Amino acid sequence: MGKPDTATREYINDSNVFADVFNYFIYDGRKVVDPQNLEKLDASTLLTVFGKEDDEETIQRYRDALKKATLMVDDNAAYIVLGIEAQTHIDYGMPIRTFLYDALQYDSQARELKAAHKNSGDKHSEDEFVSGLYKGDRILPVITVVVHFGAKPWDGATKLSDLYDCKHRESLEFVPEYRMNLIDPAGMTDEDFEKFSTSLGKVLKFMKLSNSRTEMKNLMETDDDYSHIDRNAARVLKECANISLDIDSNEEEIDMCKAWKEEFEYGERNGLILGTVRTARKYGATDEAILADIIAQFNLTEKEAETYLLKESA
Repeated sequence: MGKPDTATREYINDSNVFADVFNYFIYDGRKVVDPQNLEKLDASTLLTVFGKEDDEETIQRYRDALKKATLMVDDNAAYIVLGIEAQTHIDYGMPIRTFLYDALQYDSQARELKAAHKNSGDKHSEDEFVSGLYKGDRILPVITVVVHFGAKPWDGATKLSDLYDCKHRESLEFVPEYRMNLIDPAGMTDEDFEKFSTSLGKVLKFMKLSNSRTEMKNLMETDDDYSHIDRNAARVLKECANISLDIDSNEEEIDMCKAWKEEFEYGERNGLILGTVRTARKYGATDEAILADIIAQFNLTEKEAETYLLKESA
C-alpha cells in the first residue's frame, strides 16, 4: 500500500472523521451519526470462487473502513453498517468494487445468522433448514461512500449501468441498478465544505484547489484554519497534494499555510533558475559560464548548480 493510501485510510478510520462523512453525505451536515455510537467491524471479508470441477479458491478482500452505527429514531435504537472507500486516484471500475463489498457484507451477515441457528438447536421448518435462514431473520442495511482525495474531477462511472455494453433497452429494464455514493471535491462548493465539522472539509477544499497556484495562494492567505490543522489531516495533504512537509509525531497541529508558502516559493525559485539556464543556452552560453552565473545570482553551491544544469539537459 502506498503512502497516500495509508494516510487516507488512517484518517477516515478516525471515528470523528468517519461520522462526519455520513453526516455530510446523508444528513447535509446535521450531526446524526454520533462518533461514540460507532463500533468498528472487521474490514476483511472472504470471497469464495469456483474453478474447474468445483475447486474452491478463497480470496480475502479488505475495505478501507467499516463500522456499525447506532442511530436513535424516536427514542429507539436503529442499526446500520457504514463503509468508506478512500480513493487517491480514479478507479474506473469502482461501482463494481463497492457493489462487491456491499454484497459480501450482506453475505457475511447471513452466514452469521445461519451459524447461530445451527448452534442454537432452535425449531425450524423444512424450508428454514434448507436455506439456513429463518423466516423472521433480518440483516442490517449497508451504505458505502467513496471519498475521492484527488484534485482532478472524478470522470469514472458512478453507477453499474455506466459500465454496461448493451444497447438492448428492454433487457436492461430487468437488470438491477447499483449506484455508487461519491464525495468528489472537484464538484463541491464553498458551502459544501462548511458542512463538515472536522478537518475533512478543509482537506477536501485544499485538494480541489491544489492544482491552481492562484487559488491556493488566496486560500492560504485568507483562511487561518489551515495554520493549525490536525496532524492526520496534514499527513493526507502531504501525501495526496505532494507537499514537502516534515511532520513531528509530537505535534498535534501543523501549519499548512507556512508549509505551502515554502513549497510555493521553492517552486518559483526552481522555475526561475531553470528559466535562466534555458535562456543562457539559447544564446550560446557555455555550461561553465552558466554554472558561474547561477551560483552567483542564486547563491547556490557548485553541486546544486550542476543539478539544475542536468535537469535542463534531461
